[in-house]
Amino acid sequence: MAFLKRGLVRGVTWFAVFGVLAGFQWWSGNQDGVTNMLVYGGMAFFLGLTSVIYEVRRWSFPKQIFIHWATMHVTILPLVIFSGFLPVTSLQDALVTYLKFNVSGLILFTLSRILLKIRRQVKAS
Repeated sequence: MAFLKRGLVRGVTWFAVFGVLAGFQWWSGNQDGVTNMLVYGGMAFFLGLTSVIYEVRRWSFPKQIFIHWATMHVTILPLVIFSGFLPVTSLQDALVTYLKFNVSGLILFTLSRILLKIRRQVKAS
């Protein structure tokens, strides 16, 4: 229950930040900006909510990675597809979007692992 609470606090906090930004966009009359900020807020909410996956010590690292990967497919990927950020008008577009989603996830994962290793080395020295 503590993990869920911590994840909800993180997710709601980030969504609130993007909600404020959406308010500024609305105030300036930029409806597209409002939509974008709310989509980004949704993404930030789910990323904050699921950030606790890597804090579950009884799960192995490969299990944490798989759960994270699967969770992103049912939360972030639909937001990407339905947001209109990437046009999906055919099966080929959907496959390209899926490929871009997975490649960008792999790049972000790799970068975060490298930065974590560097951080641990700096802390150790």
